[in-house]
Amino acid sequence: MGLAHKSTPRFPSPSAAQISEFVPIYSLDPERQQELAKHARCITYPAGCKLFSIGDLDRHILYLLRGTIELSNTEERLTVEAGTEQALMPVDPHQPRLFSAIAVSEVELVIIDRNLMDILLTWNPYSGYVVDEIEIDSVEYDPDDWMACMLQSPVFQRIPPIKIQTMFQKLQKHPVREHDVIFLQGDEGDYFYLIQYGTCTVLRSKNMEDTVIAELTAGQGFGEDALLSNEPRNATVIMKSDGILLRLSKEDFDDLLKLPVVETINLVQAEQMYLRNPLWLDVRQPEEHYQSAITESINIPLYRLRESLSQLAKDRPYIVYCDNAHRSSCAVYLLNAYGFEAYVLENGIQGQTNSAD
Repeated sequence: MGLAHKSTPRFPSPSAAQISEFVPIYSLDPERQQELAKHARCITYPAGCKLFSIGDLDRHILYLLRGTIELSNTEERLTVEAGTEQALMPVDPHQPRLFSAIAVSEVELVIIDRNLMDILLTWNPYSGYVVDEIEIDSVEYDPDDWMACMLQSPVFQRIPPIKIQTMFQKLQKHPVREHDVIFLQGDEGDYFYLIQYGTCTVLRSKNMEDTVIAELTAGQGFGEDALLSNEPRNATVIMKSDGILLRLSKEDFDDLLKLPVVETINLVQAEQMYLRNPLWLDVRQPEEHYQSAITESINIPLYRLRESLSQLAKDRPYIVYCDNAHRSSCAVYLLNAYGFEAYVLENGIQGQTNSAD
């Protein structure tokens, strides 16, 4: 979707009153209307600006607050004016878009995250997450911002809203204090964590020395590597401040988050992608890659993948492999979390060798 706000500064939120009559927002209670308004944005476009095109896929629901727009495709041409009954409905709510939209006059649109709308319409995800076990007075705390931040992650854009709703129901609240160790490098992987409030430090130990590799804040998740690879924890996580963590068991993580995000393809399907010019990525160690590798594949060991993301192309899909698909599953989850398009090669390179035999 080619909306101009992708490259423009922050925009104001509408008031709850401005969106309260839109369909189906009017069915929400006032509290959830207020939450939706808080995370929505009002954006103004000049006359003649193309808002979106036929076939666009995006995560936005649009409402017309002011002005006139024209919707057109090969069969229809419609005009929508703010303040009319037609303008109470979302502007072309279909995915992919069935129309192209152009601003006839200067227009003001309300833009709402589709996943957030779905969640608020079907279930109140905020209930049960009130901070009552731990006193936080060092900074102003908003218990809802973590969720809006989380939903902007490319990973959660790939997960159906019903799965996200189920995840909220299964998350366990875990109050923590500054300096608490969440897990140690080498521990068995048991939970995936989301940060509702607070900051944590991620450390990796090598040759008896600890190196800080990341600092994570509200809305970010961690702990998925061990769950995806079925290997021990590859880092230590320590709280840098008091906070609240929300944790999800390995079984629930596999069902709700791994399956929608990590897509496996076989060699035939991979070969059928040749028109899209995919890149092959081997996430094994260099010694393994040297011994047996798919022709022209790139070798970036899994432990170096995060620091190498800036070197990768986002305009081509990646087919990722290791020996048995464990490490590659972890790599694909990470790549998709950062907005890449990536797939796991089914059964890894061992599976291809066995097939050849």
